[in-house]
Amino acid sequence: MTAHLPLSARSQPRWMRLGTLRACDFNGPDYQFLDIRPAAQDALLAGHLQSLQVHPGILLHGVEARDLRTLNTCSPAEPGLHIVVVLEGSVDVSFGEQALKMEVATTGSRPVQACGAIIHTRPGDLFRRRWKQGKFERKISLSLEPAWLADLCQTDKAAPQLLRTWIASQQLAIQQWQPSPRAIAVAEQIIQLARDGTSPLLLLSRTLELTHEALQSLASIARPSVHALGVREHQRLARLKQLLDSGDDAWRSLGELAQEVGLSTSALQRQFRQIYGSSIDDYRRAQRLDHARHMLEQTGCSVLEVAHTAGYTSAANFSTAFKRRFGMSPKLVRGKV
Repeated sequence: MTAHLPLSARSQPRWMRLGTLRACDFNGPDYQFLDIRPAAQDALLAGHLQSLQVHPGILLHGVEARDLRTLNTCSPAEPGLHIVVVLEGSVDVSFGEQALKMEVATTGSRPVQACGAIIHTRPGDLFRRRWKQGKFERKISLSLEPAWLADLCQTDKAAPQLLRTWIASQQLAIQQWQPSPRAIAVAEQIIQLARDGTSPLLLLSRTLELTHEALQSLASIARPSVHALGVREHQRLARLKQLLDSGDDAWRSLGELAQEVGLSTSALQRQFRQIYGSSIDDYRRAQRLDHARHMLEQTGCSVLEVAHTAGYTSAANFSTAFKRRFGMSPKLVRGKV
């Protein structure tokens, strides 16, 4: 999903604060404005953009920006596999005739859970982006070039059959993907590592880790489901997730949550992981850490106060968990307030 990055920005090696991008910055010969033709100095985008070659065959693209105009654009999609994690905001794009819309729900001003997608594109496929004034997105995507994918499928016998099918049949495909809490934490670390620019080896390691989890999700799709959940189960789990996202579950035990939705504890755990890709405990822990980061960024609370709010009796344990999720210490986040 790098096709909408202006060519003048792609050559830059690091995450950068571009401020405002104008129509003249989108100067690729195949980049088209479909409905209106803005003037060269019209402001279109405000925020951060990044394009970084992490490894031969792997391109990292990052966006943390807000649309300043409502319009539609079109450009050639880069062939290969694109792994996308949307951390905040929404994405509204198309590849060929296939639309992809993703939006991260929020509780108050906080994002609830990131979402993702895996896209396989071919030479000649078009990428369309629907801009909406005021729309915000914070996301990363990894673009894996066809030669890199071909080498992966040749050398790695565990490469997902679904990926092999896409490549062999030259199929345009979009698969929605729910990243696990660990994958979301890795995506956050990738952003921080790319901004710092001091640990290229660690950045590559995290990039490959995220790639591995995304490809594993394709492997699970290719295998028959042990037990396909019905409408009733999905409704129960959606009700539980709504309860967890609202924060009204407080510190209720798994048994109490299971009773709330009419399931046994084991069935609740199994079905929640099947739909949302993580255990309930991991999901709630990630929520508390997200809230803790919000408190550190928006309030004057000390790290110890925030740790206690997040349910940690030890500031050291809180710092370890926080750094594992976000790739930086809580003191560093608080120091930026």
